[in-house]
Amino acid sequence: MSQTSSIDVVICSGFSPGARVLRAAVRELTKEEDIRIVTIAPALAELPKAMDDMRSLQMRKVICVDGCEGGCALQVLNRFDVLPSAIVMIEKHFNVTRKGIDTAKESIRQAIREVSG
Repeated sequence: MSQTSSIDVVICSGFSPGARVLRAAVRELTKEEDIRIVTIAPALAELPKAMDDMRSLQMRKVICVDGCEGGCALQVLNRFDVLPSAIVMIEKHFNVTRKGIDTAKESIRQAIREVSG
């Protein structure tokens, strides 16, 4: 994991429409903002490097983005003793739409601005 971005955005790895919306939004934001996407799946699979990388977030600016009320990304951060600087819960989606992606982008962008100071 590169440590060049100023903010890490930890995202859920689910398949709900909300999770797909947030992943599309975050992918687009990587072209516009100084962020790095961190997915939780490798750490959940207990891959040693991924677990070390997740622990390394303890001293970084982290935004947690979840796509449903399950809060998987936040639960994984808690497991690795990472306290996020901001938490974004994407509103419920029943399908992936451009409007949903744009709305999610704005919510995440607002958190980025708040964390950036």
